[in-house]
Amino acid sequence: MNQSPDQQATVEVFSGTSWEVGMVRSLLEAAEISNFTINSLISQPLYEPIQSECVKIMVLEGDKLEAQKIVTDYFKNLKK
Repeated sequence: MNQSPDQQATVEVFSGTSWEVGMVRSLLEAAEISNFTINSLISQPLYEPIQSECVKIMVLEGDKLEAQKIVTDYFKNLKK
């Protein structure tokens, strides 16, 4: 049974620095996958490398597999 977007849960597909999250989010948006971020240390300055690694990208559960593939492909391409 397909759920409408407003009935779907959200799931995390990536967690990293604010810079990495920005790059991944732009790829997800280009693929028309709605997403949002959660920063568990919102009160901490994002310019501190250790503190900025707590940013997460969330997508609708129905977009999870496609989003994970985009994340995986992105990091494979970085290693080339």
